[in-house]
Amino acid sequence: MAAASIHEELNSRHRAATIVVGIFFALDVVLLATAYFAATKIYRPADPKIAMGLWLVILVCGLGVFVLRRTRFSPMRLQDLAAVKGISALLATLQGTTIQIASIGGAIGLMGFIITIITGDWSNMLRAAGVSAIVLFYCFPFKSAWERIVRQLAPPETVLETRIT
Repeated sequence: MAAASIHEELNSRHRAATIVVGIFFALDVVLLATAYFAATKIYRPADPKIAMGLWLVILVCGLGVFVLRRTRFSPMRLQDLAAVKGISALLATLQGTTIQIASIGGAIGLMGFIITIITGDWSNMLRAAGVSAIVLFYCFPFKSAWERIVRQLAPPETVLETRIT
């Protein structure tokens, strides 16, 4: 693969992942504002056990994100992926995992909003948005980290040409 195309692919995949994380963060802010200003209007009484079940799901998802990211981004896995399938597959994995984790963060925010609808208490959304924000910040794709991974795992002649330092 040509060095210029690797650099272009890195830029486009990083941009796409960053946009997705930003959209989910904006979703959290919108849901939090809606819960704050309209908690009494959107209140629909339901079984409190549903809210407790959702809090459990939020806990499992929040902790599962850390396990998922550590597993998917383990150095040996990324090294094997780059060696067998190439840098393009490595970048696709970085992008895909980031988007998956961001989606889980967005789902945590939505579950918090559902809890707010069930309980009528906007502070539930505040707590869930906090968990979601932690997940989204944790999965935020820093371009320097992606460049460092490409620099370490790409063939030497390719890295020198891309001028990724």
